[in-house]
Amino acid sequence: MEASITLKAVGKTIGKKTLLADLSFGVEKGSTFVILGENGSGKSVILKLLVGLIEKDTGSVYIHGQDISARGLETRSLCGYMPQNINLDEDLTIFDNISIHGQLHGLTSAEAKKNTLHWANLLGFTQFLKQSSYNQAFGLQRKILFARALVHDPEVLLLDEPTTGMDPHSRSTVWNILDKLHYDKTIIFATQNFTEAERYADRIAILHEGNIKMDGTLERLIETTHGLTNYRLAFTKEPPKEFMVQLEQFPRVLRPKLKGLELEFYSRERQQFFNVLRLALEHNLSDLDTSICRLRDLFIGLTEGGLE
Repeated sequence: MEASITLKAVGKTIGKKTLLADLSFGVEKGSTFVILGENGSGKSVILKLLVGLIEKDTGSVYIHGQDISARGLETRSLCGYMPQNINLDEDLTIFDNISIHGQLHGLTSAEAKKNTLHWANLLGFTQFLKQSSYNQAFGLQRKILFARALVHDPEVLLLDEPTTGMDPHSRSTVWNILDKLHYDKTIIFATQNFTEAERYADRIAILHEGNIKMDGTLERLIETTHGLTNYRLAFTKEPPKEFMVQLEQFPRVLRPKLKGLELEFYSRERQQFFNVLRLALEHNLSDLDTSICRLRDLFIGLTEGGLE
């Protein structure tokens, strides 16, 4: 498929901190690509770089085949950007925050008005349009930012934690909209929400320490765990300290962690679970749960280690 966005050996450093390190990846046109990472991993930096809010130090970035360094105005006009932080103009009404943004991206006044009313209606905040954005509920402000990103009908959507702070109904509305738009637009969203990443992404990239550690479809990423299983055991009383010491005799029991009354660990071998279970039965075991590893487990293994 045709590439919509391409990064080649991109680097970005601020002070002594390396934010992006020799980063390379491509996003296919008309696909939904999620960047999953911890706070400070570089997710927001990538989106800001694509929309021209910060400059890369090294490498090349292309949007629809155009170099963003040489054709900045053209590439920015292709993008709709929703930041993680609220950056609405408090001196303007909500309507003007959205419509003026549309006009700055090439819409006529009439087009901007029509599109603003359209998205406000779909997102359920038409009654607030004449009010200032100042002191509005955080969830409403997030919906305003989402509408602002969409108002000029961009070909590329760059969304930073798009549903953070929204109530369940609003989150559902946003994803219903994106579900309908993703056939015509390239969508990149940065998140820490594993459920949304699994549900909505065509491809998922796990970003850690400024570079992508894994990249692929959800099915491909899960295949890399090679049958790794997550186990949780619950106790009625906290097991004694020697219980965790006893687990050390099973080196293929991975990342055992006791948090209060719950033990969590991983293994690729069912026998290892039985070994732990025999010990747990001696210490007030009350319940257990097993599940094949999902995106959350893979992410923890890559970013924290210990699941090799």
